[in-house]
Amino acid sequence: MGQYWKIVNIDRCEHLGHWGKLGEFFEAHDSLDIILLLADSWAGCRIMCLGDYMIKCPPNVLTSEELAEIEKLPENTETERGKTLYSLATEHYKHVSNRIRWGDLRGMVLRNRTKRVYVRRDEVLEALAGREGDIGNVLLTNISWSDDPSCAMRLDLSRGAWAGDRLDVVPLNVVETNEEWEDVTEDQVKLTRFALSRND
Repeated sequence: MGQYWKIVNIDRCEHLGHWGKLGEFFEAHDSLDIILLLADSWAGCRIMCLGDYMIKCPPNVLTSEELAEIEKLPENTETERGKTLYSLATEHYKHVSNRIRWGDLRGMVLRNRTKRVYVRRDEVLEALAGREGDIGNVLLTNISWSDDPSCAMRLDLSRGAWAGDRLDVVPLNVVETNEEWEDVTEDQVKLTRFALSRND
């Protein structure tokens, strides 16, 4: 049957509702909604795309207070879903819709503030033009997390290397002259191109 996925913002206790199976929305332009939020109210927050079969978060993502909140959740015997961040988000996080319908993302970069790396949107668009890929695909490739590999794709994206990291979207000039930031666009394009090719 497969698992269903939800985009969550841990710091703001918000989620974007159920998005369905990862392979079904991976190539949709809806992922740009998250990018627009990361340029606005979600900037600098811990973001994850959670599968409902998840059990534990990556190490060091949740605070002791957040872990205690999860432990207080009742066991859900109807869905067999345990005490997880997915359950906490479903029951207690605010469901928000992206109210930013348009934003000029030219010259912007997706920045991982936890790992001090960034990805150039313009280069991603050019490199993935044949697949209609965008920086939103790069994001989903890196922030998806579950303990079960079922993604409705021919590639397991359930252990995203950026899941739970602090992310934002900023103009390129914020990072290009700063030596503490590393441009990982080339590697991320390769990874995302492969993910898109495995979703046919």
